[in-house]
Amino acid sequence: MRVWRMKKQRNGAILALMMVVVLLLSMASLAIIGIGQQARLRTVRRTAEVAARFAADAGIERVLYQMNQKLAAGTWTLDDVPLYNAQPLIGCDADYTVAFTGNLAGGYHVTSTGHCGGRTRTVRVTLLLTNPFAQDYAVLSRSSIAFKSKSRVGGYNSADPLDTDVAARIGTFSTADGAIDIYNGSTVDADVVVGPGGDPQEVVNLHGGSVEREYFVMPVPLQLPVIEAPDYTASRGPLSVKNNVELLASDSGKYTSIAVAKGKTLTIGGDLKLYVTGKIDLGSAAKIEVKEAASLDLYFDGDLDAKNSAGICNASRVPSRVKLFGTGSNQKIDLKNDGALYGVVYAPEADMTVHNEADVYGSVIVNRFELKNGGDVCYDKALKEVSLEDKGVRFAVTQWEEL
Repeated sequence: MRVWRMKKQRNGAILALMMVVVLLLSMASLAIIGIGQQARLRTVRRTAEVAARFAADAGIERVLYQMNQKLAAGTWTLDDVPLYNAQPLIGCDADYTVAFTGNLAGGYHVTSTGHCGGRTRTVRVTLLLTNPFAQDYAVLSRSSIAFKSKSRVGGYNSADPLDTDVAARIGTFSTADGAIDIYNGSTVDADVVVGPGGDPQEVVNLHGGSVEREYFVMPVPLQLPVIEAPDYTASRGPLSVKNNVELLASDSGKYTSIAVAKGKTLTIGGDLKLYVTGKIDLGSAAKIEVKEAASLDLYFDGDLDAKNSAGICNASRVPSRVKLFGTGSNQKIDLKNDGALYGVVYAPEADMTVHNEADVYGSVIVNRFELKNGGDVCYDKALKEVSLEDKGVRFAVTQWEEL
C-alpha cells in the first residue's frame, strides 16, 4: 500500500512539473508571439513611412519633370506648376498630394505629401529657373583646365560695377591627377570644384600658382543639356567676307561656313542668330564686331579659328549679348583676340585655347580649356538672371527640406 501511495505521489509531482513546464512554455510562446507581432507592426509602420516618403519624393520628381518637359517644348506658361490630389503611386499602396506657392521671380515652393497605411511624409523644395551659365563657373570643363603664367580668375558684375565681391568657380568633371594646372604667378580667386570622388589635392596641380578660395568635390556630375541649333531648313551657303559687311536680324539663318578675310570686319547690326554647319575662319586682324545695341547667337558644328589679333568684339561689353554654341563633336575653338572677349561659350565637345594675353569675361563651358600667356577669366554675375527664352533653361531644386 505504501509503495502504491509513493508512486501516486511521484506521478502527481511529475504531472505538476509538466504542467509548470507547459505553462512556462506557453508564456514564453505568448511572449515571443507578442514580440513578433510588435516587430511586425513596427515593420508595417516603417514600410508605410518609407512608402509615404517615396510617394512624396515622387510627387516632386513628377512636377519637376513635367515643368522641364514643357519648357523644352515651349509650352510652359507662367505659374503652370502641376498640382495633384491623392495621386496613386504605381507599384505600391501609396499616393501623393502636391501644392505650391511662390512665383517665377522668387522661386516656386512646392510641397508634396505622401500617404501610405495611415502614415504621411512631407517634402518641400524650392524650384528656380537656371541654365548652364547661371552656375557661377568662369570655366567648367569635362576634362582639363590649364592657366599659364600670370593668369587671373575671378568674378565681376556687368550689371553693377560697384559689386566687387562676386563669387566664382572653376571646375572639371575629371578626377585625374593634374586635370587642373595653375602655373607661374597665376591666381585663382575662385572656388575650385573637381569631379565626383576626386581628391582636389591630386586633381589640382599648383606650378607656382595659387588658389585663394575653397576646394569642393561634385556630389554628382552636373547635367549639361543638349543645345540644338535653330531649325533653319534652307541653307544660304557660305558667307565670305572679303570687304566689310554688316548683317541685320533679317540675315539670320543657316550658312555652310563663315570666312572673314585678313583685316576685314563682319559687323552684327541687329539681333542675329546664325547656324554655321562648317568652319568659322577669321584671318589675321579680322573681326566679328557686335554693335552695342545688337546681339549674336552663333551656333556652329565645325571649328572656330581666329588668327593673330582676330576675334569677336562685343561693343556693349555685356557677355549675355554674345553667345557661342558649339553644336558639333570634336570641335576646336582657337582665339587670338585683339582685346577681351565678352561673351559665353557653351561647347561641351570642344577644346578651347585662348592666346596672346586675351581676357574672357562671361562663362566658358567646354571639354578642355587652356589660357596661354596670361590674361584674365572672369565670371559675370549678371548671367545668373535667367529668362524663359534662354537656351538650356530648366527648373532645378535649389533648396530641399523634409517637414
